[in-house]
Amino acid sequence: MTEKEPYYGDLEKTTILNELFKVEGELRDENWRAQFFENVADASFACSDPQIISGPDGFPYFVLNTPEPNKQFQCYVIKNMIPDFLLEQGFGVVINPEKGNPDWVFSYGDIVNYHLRNEFYTKSDNWDMQKSDEVIAEEEKVLVGQPSEYIIPVQTRAILRMFFESLQISDAKIALLNRPKGEEFSQQLVFNLTPDKFKDREHFNTIMAYVAWFLPKHYSYASMDESTLGSNFLPI
Repeated sequence: MTEKEPYYGDLEKTTILNELFKVEGELRDENWRAQFFENVADASFACSDPQIISGPDGFPYFVLNTPEPNKQFQCYVIKNMIPDFLLEQGFGVVINPEKGNPDWVFSYGDIVNYHLRNEFYTKSDNWDMQKSDEVIAEEEKVLVGQPSEYIIPVQTRAILRMFFESLQISDAKIALLNRPKGEEFSQQLVFNLTPDKFKDREHFNTIMAYVAWFLPKHYSYASMDESTLGSNFLPI
């Protein structure tokens, strides 16, 4: 992996993270998390060899380590890495994996969320309840359209498309449902991936669960027969 230009991170934030990482896992409370998120995007990290590893979930992660004291290192900064290559190439980020239990793991969806909102995790009431299969009641009024680039960036569509193609699914399509919720609407992404396209129900459930890795954690998504939404489904 080569960068477009050298990164310059904030070593003071790196120092703060070093202190945070000394705290045992069970003691990492909400205050710990708040300090971590306040500093992690701008901090200076070192890389490892190999740069990319496959996690236990089978997905690719770029490895970052806190730099060793008084030792020169090539600087990596998550905030700069996201637009440079993480978003486009479909990588998550793992921090200090050599410790056995990494200090933190960001999925690709977390990276997407930072790209969109300048934060890794977003609290939102605008997304519907998570389901695997979706049914629209006959009398239900819904608005159907396509997710904008602010919901799914062009780069993320390409990554999702490659993921489905790796599963021999060449006709994956997507739509966005908006359901009335009081005076507002709740949203849900819908894919045309139904159990009949997989070898069995268990395989279908597994693949649909994997989709979550590619999306921000507050997103809701489901599957629906393509005939239900017709031309509102468009290729990913």
